[in-house]
Amino acid sequence: MTPAALRRLPLATALCLGLAAAGCQRADLSQQTKKTEAAICTELATVNQALEQVAALTPASTVGEARAAQQTLEQSIAALKTSENQLQKLRVEAFSKVLDGFRGEVAKASANKDQTLEEAANELKPKAMAVIAARKALSAAVQCEEPAAAAPTSKP
Repeated sequence: MTPAALRRLPLATALCLGLAAAGCQRADLSQQTKKTEAAICTELATVNQALEQVAALTPASTVGEARAAQQTLEQSIAALKTSENQLQKLRVEAFSKVLDGFRGEVAKASANKDQTLEEAANELKPKAMAVIAARKALSAAVQCEEPAAAAPTSKP
């Protein structure tokens, strides 16, 4: 190996390790996001159950039953809000990482003085698409499976 190649070897090794670590972090963020989305779906179902409990109150219900229903509803809404905040935090973190990567690519392209603007644009365009996709993910709705509707009970 030439002396110049030996000087570049540590840099290349560090770059490869950095890219591998970034890939692992993205996978971890993706897993955390999916887990949090699943928790939101579970908590939405719990909120629905609590609402049904409130709706089932009748004039014959006791004050204790009404308070218990209210407390269950408040607790389930609080848990839902916590998970929604966590999901938003994870989405912002993922967006920031993609944006930081894009900024690095822009800096690298602008440092290449031999490259034309068209070449730089063609190189950066696909990388910008990842930023756009991450931006859309910031405001994406959580998709939950709807529970099967309960069969209507007929009164004899």
